[in-house]
Amino acid sequence: MVRLVGLFKELGLNEHLAIEGRIIVPTIFVREAKVKKFMGHERKGFPFSYLVSNVILTNRRLMFLIFQELEALVLQKKGIPSLVGIEGSWFEIPTSAIYNVEVVRKEIRKDKEMREVFPTLSKHETVSTVEIFYNAQRASGKLKEYMESIFSRDGMAKRFNIKNIEATFDKVQLLGEQTVGLVPKLKEFSKFKS
Repeated sequence: MVRLVGLFKELGLNEHLAIEGRIIVPTIFVREAKVKKFMGHERKGFPFSYLVSNVILTNRRLMFLIFQELEALVLQKKGIPSLVGIEGSWFEIPTSAIYNVEVVRKEIRKDKEMREVFPTLSKHETVSTVEIFYNAQRASGKLKEYMESIFSRDGMAKRFNIKNIEATFDKVQLLGEQTVGLVPKLKEFSKFKS
């Protein structure tokens, strides 16, 4: 019998830790829309959650223990960050749902919203960012519920007044130099070929 209390997560059968530790980073969940234009396409990203989370990777799941969350939609409507009350809970993405991982440089200097949400990043001009693309239908728990309730294709079109959405893509961005070390293990456990 397993006895756990508090903020612990039980690992499944044949599941083992790959990376655990002090990876506590700003984390942004984003839904992107591929929008048909008169000539060609455009991709527009819509953050739906800004987190400070502890990132834990097993051979089966990428997990985020949420220390603080600011809902992006609240920020857009009121202009004032407010906590939404899911601290201490978990977001999870099965590693089999991950289909691409990229390391990019994110420009912080010109991003006013980012500097307001994550003031510790204000001292940097750019920061390494790991972008993890995943199939949202395979996410679990609160993350899946969140995505389904807020960001259906029709819901995005109405909320953001966007026409001609052809496809949507989901990604999580992990900001900070210490996140780059996750990339080899994520690629190893994911099903995609780099």
